[in-house]
Parts: sequence; C-alpha cells; structure tokens
Amino acid sequence: MRIPTFGFIFGLLTTLWCCNQSDDLSTTTLKPITYEYTGEGRCDTAKNRGVKVSADYFELVGTSPATRSINDSLRAMVATGIINWVDSAALAQTPAARTDLSKGASLFWESYRQMGEEGRMFGGCWELEIHCDSIYSSPEILTVRQATFTYSGGAHPNTQTTLQSFDRRTGHALKLTEVVTDTTALLPLVERAFRRQQEIPANGDLEAAGYFLRDGQFFLPGTFGIGREGLIFLYNPYEIAAYAVGPIELTVPYAQLKAILRKEK
Repeated sequence: MRIPTFGFIFGLLTTLWCCNQSDDLSTTTLKPITYEYTGEGRCDTAKNRGVKVSADYFELVGTSPATRSINDSLRAMVATGIINWVDSAALAQTPAARTDLSKGASLFWESYRQMGEEGRMFGGCWELEIHCDSIYSSPEILTVRQATFTYSGGAHPNTQTTLQSFDRRTGHALKLTEVVTDTTALLPLVERAFRRQQEIPANGDLEAAGYFLRDGQFFLPGTFGIGREGLIFLYNPYEIAAYAVGPIELTVPYAQLKAILRKEK
C-alpha cells in the first residue's frame, strides 16, 4: 500500500504507525564502495605485523544537493570510525584524516608503530573493519547502521555501532530532539522496552542486575535511528553493560510515541 507524503517527522512516523508500511528500497539506489588500506605498514600475515584497515559502505546515486550532503556525511561517518582509534595529538596534526580514509588509516598505522617503539605492543596485526548498511529507506528518510570492529591488542576486540537517520529531502542528519518533543517523557518508554527485552521486572534493580547506572538512574543511549516499526535505540558495549553482554538494541513502537513525535514546524 503506497502512503501519500504527509508532514516532516510527525507525518512520516504517524503514517508508519498507522499503516505499518514495508521498506521500499526501490526508492533508493545505492552504490557499494569498498576501501582497503594499502599504504606503509599494512598487515604482513607471514610476520604477523602491521595493520589491516577496510571499509564496506555505500553512497546514494544522484546529484541533488540533498544526496550530495548525505554522501558527504556517509564518508565522514566511515572516516570517524577510523580516527576514533588513533592518537588525538596525531589527528590534530592531520585534520584531513577526518574525511580522508587513507590518511586516517595511515594514522592508525602510526599508532601501531608508536606502540611498538614504546615497547607496549601486544603482538600481532591490528585490524579495523567497518561495515555500513541501510536499515530503513523511504522517500523521506534514510537510516544507516555502521558497525566497527577493531583489534589493537589485549584480551578481546572492540566493537562500536552507530545509527544515523537522514532527511532525504534536505540531506540533514537528524538529532533525537528533532524527532521527539520531550526526551524526559521518552526516557521511561525506552526503559520499559529495555527491561522487557533484558527480562528485568518493572521493579527490578538494574544496577544490582549488573548494568552501569549511576545511582540507579536510567539514561538514553548515544545512538538512535528511525526504523520501520518504531524508533531504534542502541547501547554499545561498556555504555550500559559489560563487554560480554554485547550491544543492546531495542525498538520503541510508534504507537507508544504518538504523543511526543515532533510535528512539522
């Protein structure tokens, strides 16, 4: 069933809530892109030394200002996924690494080399892999999930997942406060969904159950996205629980959000 276009966020999300329309990826043409670091210090599997940096992501096909803006943001997201793991002082000297994947990967190698010179190397190659995909697409909204896997020594690798929704008509990257009118009212809705998914009773002590909550106060995660069924919220490892728990992703249905979805100005 095709749904006519309504207002900005409220119209789109109310439409999804009422009609539960399915993803229409035919409205979005994606061009897959693969990047692999080939510069100095790339991983030598025979010697088990060096770094491996790779990224699988995509860009939208089109030439409109909105499309170009989204593509710029997608490339910046991938670059950020790399530079999040490099030395901040080195990054300050190479600001182009914020948008240039090769320069960011070179800084990752420099971090590896410096650790070796300082005698703090754990041994083996360092690895950094980024995978991006579209998890929701409509004529108005595009939501992207970016998953980053990195190993730089130690007992286990690290993972980081980012969600980002874009207004397809303007290219604007949406913030949570641009989607809902009241984050205070949103908080208990997310907590209720969290408890249900993690099988914690409504009156159960989350802190006693092992979750990282100062004074037992629940909080919204650092990343959210607009999905087909509702708003998606994702807690990364160490954000609210130990690494062994893994990422915690949950959805608050639009039916529960109707009162606080932001209407078009």
